Amino acid sequence: MFSGSSVNYPRYDGVMKPVDFKGGLRAGMRAALGLPTVVLLGSLTGYGALTHDTGFGAGLAVLSTILVWGLPGQIVMSEMYAAGADVLAIAVAVGMANMRFFPMAVSLMPTLAGRNVLVRFAQAQLMSATSWAYVMRASAPETPEARLGYHTGFTCVCVSVAATATLIGYLGAAGLPKPLGLALLFINACFLLLLLLDTRGRGAAVAVITGVVAGIPINMYFPDTGLIITGLVGGTAGFLADGTSRKQAS
Repeated sequence: MFSGSSVNYPRYDGVMKPVDFKGGLRAGMRAALGLPTVVLLGSLTGYGALTHDTGFGAGLAVLSTILVWGLPGQIVMSEMYAAGADVLAIAVAVGMANMRFFPMAVSLMPTLAGRNVLVRFAQAQLMSATSWAYVMRASAPETPEARLGYHTGFTCVCVSVAATATLIGYLGAAGLPKPLGLALLFINACFLLLLLLDTRGRGAAVAVITGVVAGIPINMYFPDTGLIITGLVGGTAGFLADGTSRKQAS
């Protein structure tokens, strides 16, 4: 990247990419202040209304967004809390719901600067499916320092917006129709599907399309395990399609 006294900055579509932490931080904040924050405002407002209906306090609702930081896990937490489950059972269920973040963290952490354990844990806690997808895009910074700043700026903006949206949804739950509140929860899932299609290419497209087509009949015949089976079918189809495209390219 560096040649003599001149600096060849990496570019994407003619736009210069940042190479240091501060530049990455600003770029990450700018990237978050767009469609990601709009989606978070919608989906977390719906979650805030849900927590109000399940008996959470306002502080606990906001804290669950900041600490759990994964909408499926947050929904599991609120539903089990309303059902009177004990703390250990809720913790295990939330951990299982957020288990999908493990492979994302394993693939992302080595690309970020810093070997401090606390920094790594903080970045893993801040990471979401949206931030992972954005950092993995071709337009994201390339140097480890800039990637660390990009992920930090992106996630801090997202967490702040999500916590605010949760409080707004909680306080405005009385004026928000329940069907609308539940519908808002699906905005984030739809956005992530489109984002993964943009990020991961052919394999992701095949996985999503296969899952959508196969998911309805599978869940009709296997209502208890249909989601897992659909994921296995769609993921396997995407993996095979991705492998085939790589062989053709080589």
